[in-house]
Amino acid sequence: MYIILGLALIGVAAQAAKLIVPIVVFGVIFLLYKFPPNTWGKRNRRTSGSARPRRSKNASFRVIDGNKDGSDEPPKYH
Repeated sequence: MYIILGLALIGVAAQAAKLIVPIVVFGVIFLLYKFPPNTWGKRNRRTSGSARPRRSKNASFRVIDGNKDGSDEPPKYH
């Protein structure tokens, strides 16, 4: 019984050794997916209340006079 159990454990250990490499590769891919390298050096630059909010400047719109004649007829060419 001990011989069969020992051989079974050797077989399981041999299969586990073959599966370690794919498990490690998939683990590394998953970690790179969750934490991409372009975010490693960056820190969260938001501070709680000390930075003043930026205000956008309202654009001033103006009418540009065109070269069309004053009549409200449909265009000659469609």
